[in-house]
Amino acid sequence: MNDLGLLKPVCLFEQLFNQKLRLNDVPLDQFADFSCSTNVISTAVGSAMVSVGATRVLCGIKVKVLAYLPENTCPRFICNVDHLGLAHRGLRANAAPSKEDQSLAVQLEWLLGSVAVPDATKQLLIYPEDSDCAVATYLLHVDVAIIFDDGCLLDACLAACLAALASATWPRLVVASSDSQIASSAASSLKVQFKEKEESEVVNVVISEWPVALSFAVVPRPPPNAAHELICQPSRSESLLWDTDASTCHFVLNSAGEIIDFSMIGGFASCLWTLLEEASADKSSDIIEEAVQRAIKYLMTAKLYSVVRGKVVSIKEFGAFVSIEGSDRQGNSLAFYPSQFPRAAS
Repeated sequence: MNDLGLLKPVCLFEQLFNQKLRLNDVPLDQFADFSCSTNVISTAVGSAMVSVGATRVLCGIKVKVLAYLPENTCPRFICNVDHLGLAHRGLRANAAPSKEDQSLAVQLEWLLGSVAVPDATKQLLIYPEDSDCAVATYLLHVDVAIIFDDGCLLDACLAACLAALASATWPRLVVASSDSQIASSAASSLKVQFKEKEESEVVNVVISEWPVALSFAVVPRPPPNAAHELICQPSRSESLLWDTDASTCHFVLNSAGEIIDFSMIGGFASCLWTLLEEASADKSSDIIEEAVQRAIKYLMTAKLYSVVRGKVVSIKEFGAFVSIEGSDRQGNSLAFYPSQFPRAAS
């Protein structure tokens, strides 16, 4: 009898998720609320705090100067992702970065350097006053701190990196050394003297593309239905309750609604991988296409509300959004909502 008593909570959870899959009675196709505040750290050249649902991420950018060698193809962005000690209950204090954090950092570096700013190498060069031959280059350290982890980390981290990069400004430097000194010290930027070109002239990184990451979960239902339910931007709490039955998909789309990156976790556990086969005649194979259509519809119908000191200063369609207003370090913010769910910005 004691064994039967231990099984009762499991049965209750099964009955619960046979009726609904999401907590707090949230519809399956509802995306999480998004908000972004820029210039939140005075010690960084650019910073942003992003919230996706309950997940909160802080990003700051630092600038270093390195010697420029044409044959050196090192990246111009170095991303570091780290969970703070109170990000979630299962995290140990002073724990080393996990493999998931390292993998996320690599993905962010690729998206920033190859998609958002493909010409970063050209934009970040430093030249002498009287020459067009680059001697040094800026190196941007993008540090991401996960304050609270409730899922959709790629969604929040990518948005935070882009917002921080868009708000980043720093004085433009030029090489003050003579040509002979530059030639003799080209291998080390530490021997080259730099100075500000003009007090009012700053460097801004021009972002060519604004990729947006959206997360989905595919949850198989038990018989007799045996269908696959698509969940938009699930929380970490929901994912833990679904355990290995759920498969998480991450789409990264550009401003034209095209998929530029796709990843899937747990697809083999729920046989989701078979749904990607074009030869599959099963009706459930439409689940991937449905996820793509929802992501594109959400992205292309979204609007960006620019809020400065509690007032909405502009509303833009995402496809036409190319910059974040303001660099006054007064806590500018953005709200990102689908147009079919209008909300009052605050």
